[in-house]
Amino acid sequence: MIDLWLRSGTVGIVVFPFVLLYSIAAGIVWLTHKSPARSYFATCVGVQGPFFASVAVMFGLFAAFLANEVQRRDAEAQSALLREADGVRTILRFSEALGEVGVPVKVAATDYAQYVIDEELPAIREHGAVSDDLGAIRNLTLALLAPPLTDSAPPAAHSAMLEGLVEIRQARLGRHTLAGGVSSPLNWLAVIALGILTQTAIAIVQLDKIRPQILALFVFTTAFAATVALIGLNERPFSGRPINDAPLRAAIASAVP
Repeated sequence: MIDLWLRSGTVGIVVFPFVLLYSIAAGIVWLTHKSPARSYFATCVGVQGPFFASVAVMFGLFAAFLANEVQRRDAEAQSALLREADGVRTILRFSEALGEVGVPVKVAATDYAQYVIDEELPAIREHGAVSDDLGAIRNLTLALLAPPLTDSAPPAAHSAMLEGLVEIRQARLGRHTLAGGVSSPLNWLAVIALGILTQTAIAIVQLDKIRPQILALFVFTTAFAATVALIGLNERPFSGRPINDAPLRAAIASAVP
């Protein structure tokens, strides 16, 4: 269910937490003040505020842990893009040094970087993942292993170019893995469960009067839903926001005509 919600798009990610959590808050108000169980809850009046704070602190800690994990994954995805661009630069520099024999490699490297910018990154932003089309990376691999290059390039230069290719492949795999994955559902369930328990604790503290209870629940539920929505919007790296493709563009621009 968490994964389905995270795939519902920006509007779904924002709206669903507010609808669900406001509905839960309304149900708590009805149960404690308007339902047949009101007579029981009336005998529970007197629970003090510190009881609510103890539950709220646990919710805040788990929400912070989840937000930190999401931010870390986003930073790792951006770092993978930087490593990918660095690998392209490495191949370009050595291919330019080799002269005419390195031209096919230079063309394949710039074509690969352009393919990532034009095809892969927009697809990741829209869908959170892309089909594993290996055409561009396969062309670059074939160019690096072509007999004219392997026969004329110094072994040290060719080895460095292959290391650049390996760096590109590893960074690309890491980028795809991070873009298509999400945080552990257990972490999400823990945050949501503790948030609902905090709503319950607020209601227990305000059992004597309905209006203070409604106001307290409204304020916390709004903050609760906003927190869940903000973390959800940033759950998938690159998805739903501008992608910093400047490193790849700079690598393409650095190629000598």
